[in-house]
Amino acid sequence: MIHSVSERQIVQYYDTCESDYRLLWHLDRHLAMHYGYWDGGTRLLREALVNMNAYVSAKLALSAGERVLDAGCGVGGSAIYIARRWPVEVRGITLSEKQAARATKHADRTKLAGSAHFSVANYCRTPFPQASFDVVYGIESICHANDKAEFLREAARVLNDGGRLIVADFFRSGKAVTPAEDREMLLWARSWAVPDFVRWDDFIRDAADSGLELEVNENITANVERTARRLYQFFFPGLFCHSVLRLFGLRNRVHGRNLWSAYYQYRCLKRNAWEYRVLRFRKKSVA
Repeated sequence: MIHSVSERQIVQYYDTCESDYRLLWHLDRHLAMHYGYWDGGTRLLREALVNMNAYVSAKLALSAGERVLDAGCGVGGSAIYIARRWPVEVRGITLSEKQAARATKHADRTKLAGSAHFSVANYCRTPFPQASFDVVYGIESICHANDKAEFLREAARVLNDGGRLIVADFFRSGKAVTPAEDREMLLWARSWAVPDFVRWDDFIRDAADSGLELEVNENITANVERTARRLYQFFFPGLFCHSVLRLFGLRNRVHGRNLWSAYYQYRCLKRNAWEYRVLRFRKKSVA
């Protein structure tokens, strides 16, 4: 039976585990809920988090006046990063009312070159008219879709002809895995309220079926490995702290599953079961 996740489960994960991101991931300062991008000059996690925003936003190839959709915006960090640097309009959508409110508050406090607006919506069924955006992007958010093809069809619908879609996310590598390795991939996915990670080549094939042509396919797994290793190093002391705090009612099962994700994601990475890829597509123009 195919595992699926509900909107409620996704919201519960992010709203519950926000405290973990705040404690370990510089959330209040950098508003980042994604992995960091490490290059030869990167020394600290906070630098790597900013690097990922810089890396992905460079792939957007933005021009002044364009309209951009952040599909799964979290607390608004990437959208605000973009709106601070380019005179564009960014719309961020999330399933969490709490995240949308926090993102709006952060945007209101920030001097922006463009504009950033946030609301609650499902990126597979958005409220926006056809051809509303020049760019759609998702950073580690599209993995939450039960049907990735449904998201791709919606992205194609709201994009202008010639518009770009950028997805930075975790994908199954395509390597043959044992039943035990597959189980660990699924345990990792479900700890994050993700139904499963899909193969990157299957995702590209579904995109083509939606009228989205592949332009960029970059494997940056090596650049996120230090993030994965850092999470793994948090796991062992974190397990002890979690057990103690749960005795006092300060943590729950959702926190516990999030902690175990640090263990599973690194074990699966070491077995080459997943890759981190950045994909850019362009919507075919209709003659």
